[in-house]
Amino acid sequence: MGTPKRILLLTNSEYGQASVHLAVAHTLAELYRGDVEVHVASFGPLAELVRSASEYATKQNPGALPFVFHRIKGTDMSAAWGRPELRLEEYNGLRPGFFNTPKFLRLLLRLTSPWDGPEFVAIFEAVRALLLHTVKPDVAAVDPAFSPAVTACVHAQVKFCILAPNTIKDFSMPFQPWGQALWKYPALASGLPYPLPWYLVPLNIYFMLYIVMYILITQPTRNLTKYVRQHTDKPAATPLTLNLLNRFPPRGVKSRVPAHKNPPHLVPCGPMIRPAPSVSEVDPDLASWLARGPTVYINTGTLHQITEWDALEIARSLRALFDHASAAPAVPYSDDEPKEGAEREKTRPKVLASGQSLQVLWKLTKRGAYAAAEKGSRIHGVLEEEIEDGWVRIVPWLHPEPSAILAEPTIVCSVHHGGANSFLEAVSVGVPHIVLPVWIDCFDFANRAELLGIGRWANRRTLPLNSARELGPALVDVVLGEQNSQHMRRRAKELAAICGHDGGGRVVAARTIMSEI
Repeated sequence: MGTPKRILLLTNSEYGQASVHLAVAHTLAELYRGDVEVHVASFGPLAELVRSASEYATKQNPGALPFVFHRIKGTDMSAAWGRPELRLEEYNGLRPGFFNTPKFLRLLLRLTSPWDGPEFVAIFEAVRALLLHTVKPDVAAVDPAFSPAVTACVHAQVKFCILAPNTIKDFSMPFQPWGQALWKYPALASGLPYPLPWYLVPLNIYFMLYIVMYILITQPTRNLTKYVRQHTDKPAATPLTLNLLNRFPPRGVKSRVPAHKNPPHLVPCGPMIRPAPSVSEVDPDLASWLARGPTVYINTGTLHQITEWDALEIARSLRALFDHASAAPAVPYSDDEPKEGAEREKTRPKVLASGQSLQVLWKLTKRGAYAAAEKGSRIHGVLEEEIEDGWVRIVPWLHPEPSAILAEPTIVCSVHHGGANSFLEAVSVGVPHIVLPVWIDCFDFANRAELLGIGRWANRRTLPLNSARELGPALVDVVLGEQNSQHMRRRAKELAAICGHDGGGRVVAARTIMSEI
């Protein structure tokens, strides 16, 4: 064995961006043990997660080297998003359409590069020092939304690649032939269906041309570019924002994405899911509870907060699900079709009122102060019996990783907000979806669930709100529908098998990153 190869993973500290880097870090330790030294550079909020990921990776893979964390001093992305001028709360109540989709698109440009000139240069210089002096990696893998780090890699002239949690659509749209970005694929944040019906093509063209004209006319990064060029020793330096990176990828730089088809500069890997301790290792009580029977798992993310109104509508939807289950005839609840002539086993999960075991785990992140599971609350009034007898658990936090919960064999449906991680984690283990998107790329994932036949977009008509009149029937269809639910479960299992091919996306990504050396 020679000197271990050094891999530097550069990522923002938000879990949605960092998760694929942690997945690849674990896999590098798993595949190459002491032959690879993994370095992770990010902001302070990620330090604890890197530490725990390192401990788990070295515990699972004796001989693997611990991850080395490098804290980048500066303003992390979430802190930059917190500036009052962004006014993010104003976008939570917007329904995509002729007027609001352009607002989302303008916001997206600001969100993907939220740093001002001094902040950008400070991060740029810190990363360049890591690349050229502190770590000197054999290859670096960079979060595409970490624009100061991408810019530093280009101008330090080091070997690097892009490691992205984004789908292939986000990177490949500008390279589609015959102007397909205009007429074939729905614009980001539009909520338009795929395939695009002919009568919506003009609206889609409007959205696509709007953002192009907005960039050309307003040049939103003009001041940033000017500052970076004036305050670095690279006078030609241009900040490589996500928008520029997607349209003009650096020559020879490959992008690893969680997909299976690609233009030449994209390397399809499949979903890159971070290995995590099982639920039984982290929370034995929860593991025992989940093992009781078929469970609907609701988790709409940490950043997306739920108002009491929306939470009450979700509760009323669960009420409809429980009521329907108790009234439904007993039918098989299995991924396997019964053999011809075989007696159909009566295994329908039952509702509490009739001694059955259908249950719900609901991670609720509240917006505002209101009671949920407590007696006397409006939500408790809707689900009183189920909450009191433990068939519905409403909690503010869950200690196991979402991917570990989804991997439990009793999870029959994932209700989520359409985040990339939420979608890909459920796809990877073959669990059907209920998607309640609220903005930007979340609408795309709701479309994907329906297009792939693995779930339902359950607030399409009532966006940005939830409604029991729409969500309730969707839950019944996905969980209990005699035709659709069985088809969705079979289709979800088929896609999970594809995602696991060649060891899964994290293995493919790790091997192809090593091939860069």
